[in-house]
Amino acid sequence: MADDTFPGGAPPREFDPAPAPETRATLAREINDFNSRAFPYAPVRFAFLSRDEEGALQAGVMGTLSWGWLFVEAVWVSEALRGRGVGRALMAAAERHARESGCHSVWLDTFQARDFYLSLGYETFGVLEDYPPGQQRSFMRKALATG
Repeated sequence: MADDTFPGGAPPREFDPAPAPETRATLAREINDFNSRAFPYAPVRFAFLSRDEEGALQAGVMGTLSWGWLFVEAVWVSEALRGRGVGRALMAAAERHARESGCHSVWLDTFQARDFYLSLGYETFGVLEDYPPGQQRSFMRKALATG
């Protein structure tokens, strides 16, 4: 078994099988604070949403702008609206917002919609095999046209 103690002895350790949102947020904040000393990090989050007459969410795209890039966190279109260009319209709105905010590129990861993103001009720059099992998780990017 590997020795997983730290130099100078083992600090108090615990296993948390389900870290609370506060724990995840604290770790992320500490990492971002550390990185910000060299590269200031000021993410701007946004979403474009489509709701029905009753206010129920029907489709949306959510992203984060940082360091000149848009990271597409989530894109979802309800079954009732799929195949009607809603996803394309959401991505176009997100890309336009990123461009207007000074971003030069977009990146995302997907395991189910690779062909959709390829059709929008994205290219694959990395792949994780068997993540999830039997699938490929593709990491994709696209340069945003300027001017």
